[in-house]
Formats: sequence, structure tokens, C-alpha cells
Amino acid sequence: MGKITIQSMARELGLSRNTVSMALKGNELVTPRTRERILRYAEEIGYIESPPQDDGQTQEEAPPHQVVIVRKPDVAVYWDKVVNGISEEACKNHCRPRVAVISREDEEKKILPSGLDEGVEAVFCVKMLDHDYVRRIRQMGIQVILLDDYKNTTNEKLGDVVEPESFQPTVLLTRHLIDQGMRRIGFLNENSRAYETMHDRFEGYLFAMRQAGIEPDPRLVKSDIGGEFYDPGNFERIVESYTVLPEAVVCGNDEIAKYLTQALRRKGIRVPEDVAVTGFDNDEEGMLDPFFTTVNVDVKWLGKRMVQCFLWRMAHPAAPYEKIVVSGEVIIRKSSIKHK
Repeated sequence: MGKITIQSMARELGLSRNTVSMALKGNELVTPRTRERILRYAEEIGYIESPPQDDGQTQEEAPPHQVVIVRKPDVAVYWDKVVNGISEEACKNHCRPRVAVISREDEEKKILPSGLDEGVEAVFCVKMLDHDYVRRIRQMGIQVILLDDYKNTTNEKLGDVVEPESFQPTVLLTRHLIDQGMRRIGFLNENSRAYETMHDRFEGYLFAMRQAGIEPDPRLVKSDIGGEFYDPGNFERIVESYTVLPEAVVCGNDEIAKYLTQALRRKGIRVPEDVAVTGFDNDEEGMLDPFFTTVNVDVKWLGKRMVQCFLWRMAHPAAPYEKIVVSGEVIIRKSSIKHK
């Protein structure tokens, strides 16, 4: 390690030089939690000596960690489960969470949630936001924990990442269809280029197809639809665009599988008798009759794991960013089994 300076510490901690300098001098303008973080890091690297312990004296309990859960105005139960996981684990670990909902306009205009400059130490991004938007949060010296990672961006890392395993489960889903003798297998997703999990699902599909010696039919591969994707009319157009009917479609998640199935049935196409369909995430949990072959992801655990990442990061501020991949389980159901 080179010479330790206030500037080098500020760079490692993601803070301004002035903030670090004031904290080392005991300036009360620096929030207690940020000051504690800086002093702890300075002790770890030997810049200052650890203060002597006062034996027999009761130490005042440190204030709770202020954290913000950032989400979009999405009503899907999937995201609610993530938020619940974060909130439960945060409250167990001396954290005070609050939720901020970011609209599309906020994201486009880079309007950050209010109160981030009031001692907030971490932001949990439940649904992926624009890369530059998240960078602005990180530039404030706030730790960012992401529920996915970016694709096709610079090498800049904005924080620790927790994400569900996506490549191998999709390989298994696609092989399940191939093993039934299907060859015209399509793929459908909103955007397979922007975020890592969706990219990995597309890559898993391609890998399984080509490993079986099947070149995917480009007429059946729709990996980057974009736009107002979840509009029912959009799925009507997707079905109409099939100049050849697929035997099966691997979908990026269960919601896509649901909308596609509804659109196929409106056209008189049966699922799974005419077209088999698979999803991802197991969003049907708790329903009376779950239908889609899918990948079960413990979504609540993803949220809990994000909090654990933050707590570890607080103790190891200079460590490289980490990516934690949480495994899932393939569940075979009626939607992907064609009756002979």
C-alpha cells in the first residue's frame, strides 16, 4: 500500500477530502455515523491509533444506521417481497429503513430522494435504475447495494451486488423442452442487454440450444422488445408476428409467461398443447393451482442478503466490491409438458 494520505482515504471511502479531514479533527458538522466509519477505517490502516478503552464505563449506544430502499412505482408482489426482506433484516441489525419511490420523471431528471444528505449510509436499489442516476447517489459517499448488475457499461462498479442465479437454471429449462423433442423453441424478454440477470437468461437459452445442435430460429427470438412491454396489446402483436408458430417459448420471467399465454389463448392457441411456455421467479407461489414451469427464487432472502452485504461493507470499507449469486430451483409444471 502506498503512502496513506487524507486524499487516499477519501478516495477509498468514496467521500470528499474535506469530510475526511473534518472527521479526523472531530468536527461535529460530520454526522456521527460517517465520522465513526472514517475513524474506524483510519484505525484499520494504521493512520491513527485506536483510542484506549474505558474499563467499567457504559458506552452510549450508537445511533441506528439510516438506510433508504429505492424502488419504482411497480405493484408486482415480487418487489414487495424484496422490500420486506430488506426491512426485516435491517430492523434486526440496528438499521432504520425508509422507502423512496422513484418515478420515471425523477429518474430521467436525476431527482434524488429527499434526505439523502441527512446521515444516510446506504441505498438499496430494489429495481435497477439508470446507471448515471445511481452514480450520483454513490458520489455522495453513500454505499449502494444493487439487486442486479449492469451490462454493456464501463468497468465502473457502483456497489455490491446481490442477484439470483440465471444462466444455469435457464439452461435446464431449455433442456427440459428439448428433451421432449421440441426444436422450434423461442425466447421472449423485455431487455436482455441492459441488466446481467436477463442477459444471463438469454445466454443460458442460447447455450442449451446450440449444445443440442439446434440453431435458434431468429423469427422466434425476441430478446429486446423494450417500450411499453407489459401492455396486453404488445403481446397480441408479438403473437401475430410469429410467421411460424413456436413449439415452446422460454420467457424472461413469470409475468412475461402469463401475458404471452393470455395472448396465445385469445388467438385460439392452446398452452401447453400447441405451445409450451416457461417462466422464471415462481411468482405464482401461494396460488391454488400454479401453472408455469419456472425457477423458484427466494426473493425475500435476496432482500435480507442485501442488508448483510451492507453490514459487511461497513466493517470492510476498502475491500473490493462483491457479487453474491443466490441459487434457484427449477420447478416443472403443466405449462411446459405437451401431452402426446
